[in-house]
Amino acid sequence: MKKLKKFFISFGRSLKGVNFDSIDQKPSQLFFLVMAPESSAVDNLKLLGRIVTLLKEPSFKKRLMEASSQKELFQIIAEEDERY
Repeated sequence: MKKLKKFFISFGRSLKGVNFDSIDQKPSQLFFLVMAPESSAVDNLKLLGRIVTLLKEPSFKKRLMEASSQKELFQIIAEEDERY
């Protein structure tokens, strides 16, 4: 985005899941929205790679699905991100 000065990242979770015709045919439950400044292609790829790495960890996904509040979701993401 041309006028965006820094990254904006949002997270969403659907306990029921949303059908996105995924490869595994399962509903998607965890969503990350990333908006990036126009001139940040390299950093954007690094960030997306980081999100993929996080989501490959089954225990991380399980903790996100079991979280009972927004605060707990934020804490889980922040704690896991600090590990790297």
